Amino acid sequence: MNPMKRLPLVLILSALILSAANCKSESKPEPAAAPGASPVAAAAVPADAQPTPPPGAVEVSEATFQKELEKNPNDPSAHYNLGTIYLASGKFAEAAEEFKTVAAQEPQNVDAFAKMGIAYASANKLTEAADAFKSALRLQPNNAELHRRLAEVFEKSGRAAEAAALRAKLQRIEPNAAAKELYQAGKYEETLSELRKSRSRNAESFYVEGLALLKLKQASEAASAFRQAARIDPKYADAYFQLGNAHDQLNQQEEAAHAFQEAARINPQDADAFYNLGNTYDKLNRPQEAAAAFATAVRLRPGDAGARFMLASTQLKQGNIAAAKEQYEALKSLNPEKAEQLQRLISLAPDQK
Repeated sequence: MNPMKRLPLVLILSALILSAANCKSESKPEPAAAPGASPVAAAAVPADAQPTPPPGAVEVSEATFQKELEKNPNDPSAHYNLGTIYLASGKFAEAAEEFKTVAAQEPQNVDAFAKMGIAYASANKLTEAADAFKSALRLQPNNAELHRRLAEVFEKSGRAAEAAALRAKLQRIEPNAAAKELYQAGKYEETLSELRKSRSRNAESFYVEGLALLKLKQASEAASAFRQAARIDPKYADAYFQLGNAHDQLNQQEEAAHAFQEAARINPQDADAFYNLGNTYDKLNRPQEAAAAFATAVRLRPGDAGARFMLASTQLKQGNIAAAKEQYEALKSLNPEKAEQLQRLISLAPDQK
């Protein structure tokens, strides 16, 4: 029996479908995780961002892993994956038991302890959650995300002094932690105040500042912050990505295109960067370059109905009706509404009248 791959939580969560007509700015992690952050934090992705499963792909479901456990009750990967499914579907007590089983078999598995803590905390079993996070921290003593989660559990438990000590350590491990929490809470002015207190600022602090400024509709100031982040760390793909979004809001499309090109160059697997690049070229009335960018976005993420629609739209602008019809056929199963919209566009093409 081949060992099963362990599922990250991101693969089984869904979020709001983003409009395909605009640049994709909200699909990026906000803000980006700092070095040392735990991979177990729940992250959401657009529902239409998941690639279409290839023929014969195994369905990711509760039943899948229950069947695996019937075949091999001691398979830690199946327990882990089933726990991940339970956690995503709100079955917190069941999830905690699955991760507890994994941790007993694999006492060095930090993710099992961390997800166990998340499950217990979600079930309001704070003592058990604290124990699980402490076990995870013994394995990764400098993990900022684990410090944050344990501090939250202590705060909910009324253990203020222990929570404060953890918060202080978290600030040393991750200097931008407080600002990022304020940002996540929607307190954008407070985020800026917190960031600007620091005498020593890194690329991430300017990146988070830029995100907050974008939320405050201060696109010009945001662009300056993202440029500073990129100057400090020239390989900071997300800084270039959000710089492109800032220029887009300022209707500076040439500058936006350059920024999205950099983001795509640094991270050539970023479908959103290619989507936004295509969207920018489309605004610049450069349909051939737009189509090439959208085609790359579709190749990277075949299930992105918005990218397929925009690819077909730019193909139609070049008179390539046959290629647009190929996207129509793909959209019929992916997104019937988008397929109908595309069919109307195709019917208006000169050769179709």
